[in-house]
Formats: sequence, structure tokens, C-alpha cells
Amino acid sequence: MVDSIKKTLGGLNPYHDGPLSRTVRRHRVLFFVLFFGSIAAVSVLAAFYTRFSISWLSTDERWKQWMIEMLLVSVPVRLIACYSLGIHRVSWRFASLRDLPPLVWASILGSLITTACLYLPHQGVYPRSVLIIDAIYFLMLAFIGRYAYRILDGILMSVSPGPQTRVVVVGAGEAAHLVIEAMMTPRLNEFKPVAIVDDDPLKHGTTLHGVKIFTPIDAIAEVAKKERAEAVVMALPSASTSQVYRIMKMCRETGLPLKTTPDIWQVLQSSEAVTRIQDFSLDDLLNRRVVRSDVPEIRKLIDGRRVLVTGAAGSIGSELCRQIAEQGAGTLVCLDKDENGLFRLEQQLRRLYPAGNFVFFLGDIKNCSRMSVLFSNHNPELVFHAAAYKHVPILQYHPVEAIRNNIGGTQMIARLAQEHGVERFVMISTDKAVRPTSVMGATKQVAEKVIRGLGRSQPDGTRFSTIRFGNVLGSAGSVVELFQKQILEGGPLTITDKRMERFFMTIAEAVHLVLYAATMGEGDDVFVLDMGDPVKIDYLARQMIQLSGLTPDVDVAIVYTGLRPGEKLYEELWTEDEEPVPTANPGIRKTPSGQPLPDDLFERVQELLAAADEENMRVSWDELLWLVPDFQGMTRGDAETVPDGSAPHG
Repeated sequence: MVDSIKKTLGGLNPYHDGPLSRTVRRHRVLFFVLFFGSIAAVSVLAAFYTRFSISWLSTDERWKQWMIEMLLVSVPVRLIACYSLGIHRVSWRFASLRDLPPLVWASILGSLITTACLYLPHQGVYPRSVLIIDAIYFLMLAFIGRYAYRILDGILMSVSPGPQTRVVVVGAGEAAHLVIEAMMTPRLNEFKPVAIVDDDPLKHGTTLHGVKIFTPIDAIAEVAKKERAEAVVMALPSASTSQVYRIMKMCRETGLPLKTTPDIWQVLQSSEAVTRIQDFSLDDLLNRRVVRSDVPEIRKLIDGRRVLVTGAAGSIGSELCRQIAEQGAGTLVCLDKDENGLFRLEQQLRRLYPAGNFVFFLGDIKNCSRMSVLFSNHNPELVFHAAAYKHVPILQYHPVEAIRNNIGGTQMIARLAQEHGVERFVMISTDKAVRPTSVMGATKQVAEKVIRGLGRSQPDGTRFSTIRFGNVLGSAGSVVELFQKQILEGGPLTITDKRMERFFMTIAEAVHLVLYAATMGEGDDVFVLDMGDPVKIDYLARQMIQLSGLTPDVDVAIVYTGLRPGEKLYEELWTEDEEPVPTANPGIRKTPSGQPLPDDLFERVQELLAAADEENMRVSWDELLWLVPDFQGMTRGDAETVPDGSAPHG
């Protein structure tokens, strides 16, 4: 989303602590000696006090002497035991039950050494009960003391926090726990949680960190007014896109700013503290899944391998290169015909991964001799084919170039991969290949058939897979990029039709799923990414305007221009015959293998390519229609047909 729309609050130092914590950090060892030395001494005195009466101790010099001996032995012994087990390195601010085992072992070790030094030399006369009581007291005092420190530090941090923004938190789960806990630290103490709203009726009237929970979320406007809230904070990372839309609409009705915590999925996965709260953005609306870098299946596929990415300078290609480099590719060959884009990619990858082994290859996938040189010189083991012409309106008027590039270029790269023994070949496809109404979609459908046909021609050779998904958020030339530019220019925002819907996914999420799907490919596979629910473009435009702090139809006009040739009102991810089945990854589905292909597929493809090379539009068009029997042509009327309900969205 637009950087100018995202206004992160606070700018707080992530290492900002309370005054007590700052003092302890500066003098950590000294504080450790004073604290544990004191409780070691107190536990000895308390042990003797528990075992014997004060009056009896005061009249019996023998027990006083033994108590002094124990103080002289126990205090240094316990300090050494705690230090050797690393107790001095444990954070005081975040003391928890996880810190108990080291304390237990330190207490046991200190008691054993103290016993050896006192009980044995006195030939068993020394009171054993005192040694046992001392061990128990020391452990109790150490654990209670650490918690008392945490409570005291929290009290000191809460003193005079300055002006606070009263907020209602949406969601009462683990994310809300982390967010509210963070608001109680100096990092986010400019926010004060005054209420929580959730849809779970069993939580109504309960509290979380002392903040009352109200249900359902629909009551947020009433709750916000009652609690005099000044902002709303989203803490529902598992919500679907449709649920987020509903919640977002209700939050907008309150008239309050809507905010969220960044990368909350990563926060939940790593249990790290939430360090900032920012304005809700379009990325938060569409980014539903964590993009992990520690998936063993992907690491096993990529690590140490020679990988080729075509179309490497594009939106999908460049993200593929980044994630593949992160997975430890032995050699990453980046192919693109865009000189400037390839240069920018090189600068970025060498900066992010200075130890990476990269090859930046300038060339066109339609150039047979150039591609042969690439495969011969670099011998890739894995190929991710992302190079394609993709802009629907442009390709409607240049179908010959679309055929040469999307079909001819794909077939050439795939055949070279097969000839050079590439292990896996993955082609990036599009939802526009399903019942296409555009030249772009038709050429991608033919490319899909070519890939499946090659996979069947040599079942024991290269494993060919196709990954099909919809629009990616923020890609070059996407509707989001167009709307962003139009908003910055003051409008109007141009929408072809108020009813138009599209699937959306973030680039990082799509590429992550592409890599995961590649690990499952066995040949003749078409994987379909779960894009969630389709989004109305009109709604998307209005949300972008509102997230910019403006009002639709008032500050920024919206104009409906009508469908352009080749455009659909609705997109599909599969046909009735391709009903996909789930895979091991909930974000990926797989269509059934063995989909019918023409017996003379490659002969007709060669005729199509030959006609395109001769600029013979008539023959090219006829061959394209033969290869894509469900191609609806270039008419606007066909584009308005609603997809069959038996092929559900996402």
C-alpha cells in the first residue's frame, strides 16, 4: 500500500525500558550480586528463625556460631552457583515460569555444596532441617523477588505516561493479549485499552489484562461511545478477508481511526513483543497468511541448487529471486530482457545477500540461440518460468506478440529444460486462462496445455507444474498501482464497471505458495492458490480513498468507463471439469491429473506459431480459437457473463 498512507505512530526506541530496568541493565552484575547475595543471607536467617526460637538463639552461642558459618559459606556459594548457570543473563523485566528451572538447579547446586562444606565437617551434628529449609526459602525468595521486580518496574513505567489515546481492541484472543500487554510498556504506553469487543458470547463480561470484554463486535460503535474511545485497534490475525471487510465497515461507522499491529502473524509465530501500532492499510486487508522463511520442504528443494528464474525483473520474478536467495540457492540465474529492471534487481540482491552466487542474464525467451547458451552454460536444476506479457488491453491489439511470447517463449524454455535434464519446471499462470475472454488469457491457457503435454511426453523426465492464481497486490501496472497514482493526482479513479470483481493476494504470499507448490509437483500438475474471497473493484477503490484520509465522491471522484475489450466482470480459478482437491498446504489446491489434451496439440501449436511469425492474423486467430475452444472472443457482451456457480471462487 502507499507509503504515504501508512503513518506509523510513536517512533519509539524498541529498547526503551522503565527507569528500574535501565538502571539494572547498566549495572547488571552488581545488581545480581546484591540481589542474590541478600536473599541468600535472608534465607539463612529465616531458616534458623523457623527452626529455632529467637530467645533460644540469643542464649546459645553454639547455634549463633553455626549460623554465622552458614552465612559465610552459603552466600558466596549461591552467588557462584547462580552465576555459573547463567542466572545473571536472564531478563528481569520478562521473568516467567520458563526461568524457574535454572533457579531450581542453582538452588539445588548451592545447597549441595553448602551441605558438603558444613554438614560433613561437623560429622553430622549440623542441623539438617536448617539446610533443607534454607534451600526452600532461597528458591521462594528468588522467584518471588524476580516477579516483585517485574511488578515494581511496571508500576514505575506507568507513572506519568503522558497523554494517552483511548482505544477499543477488536478481538479477545492471543493477538489481543500481546497487543494489550505491549500497551502497558513504554513502547506503546501512548495507547490505553479501554474496552475489547469480540464475537464469542462466552467471553462477554470477562476481562483480559483488566480490560472488559464486550460482545458482539457489532456493538463496537456503542462501546466506543460509552468508553470515550479515540481509536480502534484490530487484533484478529486469523480473520478472513470477508470478515475483515465486515469489521472494517463497522469500525468506519464509529468515525474513529482504524489501526493495526504490523506483521501480527510473525509476532504470534515468534512470541516477540509488539513494538508499534500503525494505521490500517490495504496490505492488512489482504495479507491473511504468514510468509515463513523456515519451511523445511522449500529449503530442501532450493538449498544448494542451481535455479533459473525467467522474467526475474518483474513483480513476481523479483520476489521469486528474493525468496529463492533466502533459501540458500547454490546459484541463482536471473533472466530478463529488461536491462534496467535487471540492473535494479542485481543491486538489490547483492545488497540483501552479499554471499549469494548470482548470474544476471540479459535475453529474450523467444531467442532460441540465446536461451540455448543460457542452459548450456549454467545447467539449471530448477526453473521457475515467470516471463510473460500480461496486460490484457494491450495484448488485445497485439495478439501476434502475445502468441510468440506467452506460447512460443514458454514452449522453447520448457523444451530446453527437458533437453538439459532440469529436475523441475514451474510455470506461473493466471486465473484469466480459465474460460478466457482475452488474448492474454487464451495464450496462457495454451501455454498451460503445452506444459502438461510436455510433462506427459516424458513421464520419467522433467517434472512440469503450473501454478495458477489471480491478481497480486502492488504488482507493476496493477489496479492498485493505478488507483494509488490517481489518488495522488487528486482523481478521478477510473473503474470499468461497478460490478467488477477480482481475486487479490500479496506478492510475497503468492510466491511463498508457488515455492511450496513446487515441492509437491510430480508432473502434469496444475496447482491453484487459494485467493480467498473475490473483492469488488469499486469497494477496493473506495477503501483506498478512505485509507488516504479522503472521502469517496467528495474529495476524490469515481468514474465508471465501461468494460474494455477482453475484460471480464468476474474471474474464475478453475472450470467444472477441474474441480481441485486440497493438498498438504491449506493455501494450495490441485486439479485432477489427466485432463484431456488434443492428440495433435504440438502440431497445432507449431501452426499457430508459424502463422504468428508470418504476421498472419487470420490463421493465427483461427488456430488460437481451435486450441482454446472456450475462448469467448473479444466482444464486451461475453465478458459480462457471470461464471457458473459450480466453479466456486477461491
